[in-house]
Amino acid sequence: MRSTGLGIGLLVGTLAIVGCENTREGMERDAENAAAESERAAERTAEAGRDAGREISEATGQAVDATRDAAASAASVGDAAQQTAQIKAALMADASIDASAIDVDTEASTKTVTLKGHVRSTAEKATAARLAAEKAPGYRVSNDLEVRR
Repeated sequence: MRSTGLGIGLLVGTLAIVGCENTREGMERDAENAAAESERAAERTAEAGRDAGREISEATGQAVDATRDAAASAASVGDAAQQTAQIKAALMADASIDASAIDVDTEASTKTVTLKGHVRSTAEKATAARLAAEKAPGYRVSNDLEVRR
């Protein structure tokens, strides 16, 4: 009977060793799977970071373009306002023109100066148009002045 006990003992010992091997191998596989999943998660995170970087870059580019456009528009409006002031000053400085009834409007987007209002003669109307053209080179002058009769 003793030999039966020894055989059972060897069998139990062998099972315990095999069980430990399976547990160790299982843990190693679990660790490998976890490492692979961690690597895949890191790749997904890196891709998301690259996507976010591209979106930020695009948004920054759009903001730069919008700022550049706004600056160009502001410069254009400032140029138009300057043209208006220069034309009005020239009209007021000319003794042959009664500039009190002349309105000067300058449109930057179309580069147009519009003269509106009333003058005393066709000569005043022509002089006002000439002065406007001189003071606003590159602008078209629309002379809508009316001669008072």
